[in-house]
Amino acid sequence: IAQNSLDAFAQFMQALVLKYGNAPYNIRYWEIGNEIEVEVQPPEWSLRDLGCWGEKDKPQYPYYGGEYYAEMLKRVYPAVKAVDPTAQIMIGGLLLGCDPDYPMPNDTCKSSNFLEGILHNQGGPYFDIVSFHSYAYYYNGAIHDTDFENWKHRGGQVMGKINFLRQVMAKYNVNKPLMLTEVALLCVPEYFPAECDPAVPDFFEAQADFVVSAYVRTWATGVKSTIWYTLENNGWRYTGLLEDINNPRLGYDAYKFMATELGEAQYIGQDTSVPNVAIYKFSSPGKQIRVMWSTDNNPHTFTLPIDTDQVLDKYGATITPVNGQISIKSPVYLELIP
Repeated sequence: IAQNSLDAFAQFMQALVLKYGNAPYNIRYWEIGNEIEVEVQPPEWSLRDLGCWGEKDKPQYPYYGGEYYAEMLKRVYPAVKAVDPTAQIMIGGLLLGCDPDYPMPNDTCKSSNFLEGILHNQGGPYFDIVSFHSYAYYYNGAIHDTDFENWKHRGGQVMGKINFLRQVMAKYNVNKPLMLTEVALLCVPEYFPAECDPAVPDFFEAQADFVVSAYVRTWATGVKSTIWYTLENNGWRYTGLLEDINNPRLGYDAYKFMATELGEAQYIGQDTSVPNVAIYKFSSPGKQIRVMWSTDNNPHTFTLPIDTDQVLDKYGATITPVNGQISIKSPVYLELIP
């Protein structure tokens, strides 16, 4: 948006909020842009609405153009708040291709400095929420998130980006909520045709595993909201949890049970005492819950605590222990007597 049009854009946003912030719409969250640090859309993306705020080679923008995005926020934020003080302004979901502190062999990762550009130009007071995206990949029969090259040094695609964004904000004494506005497990036909053209059945089992691990981990680390992208049909690279409205995939079944099991729960903390097994502790009315899964794609034998009431798989089906033990690979729920 050109400098001489920023005021017009602020007026446009004000008009949007006046119309759609009230009944019957009552919209409160406004995300300005999508994957905003992308500098130029390739021709094959001509119909996609993303990017174009990034500035790759301009010396006046050492933080990849986040500085100029901050100028826009300084106009838009007060205009929106003037007509709806409850409105929440989100920066456009950050792609965060890789970590500028650990550049890739073929990528300096400088585009991920965009948020720092916003903050460097005093943009912190002019937004409410940091929106970002994170995807894991399925190949070679497994989920690749924590070991995916571009973020593995910080804990993976999901947790690594959370770590990075909070580090950048802390540098400027800013503490804004995070929203993971796009997350999914991808099966990419052009990269992995043997497993993803079409997607093999094991992918959909893995996707159901990732639904649980993505939501539980982001909940545990204090992310304000996590949104699976997308719900219907194949979505983008088989991300859809519904084949159609009447045919849920396994990931939807896992999501539905998780929402039921943890719907009234409070997160308590993490148990790190068992190697290669993630254990997240929740308290719910009438029971204590442990959500557990393997972190290395291998099954592990786990001895149940004596106060175990029942064990459920990721879909809510009962698991019968053998000699007081279960095998953990996919997510399971332990319900303990309170």
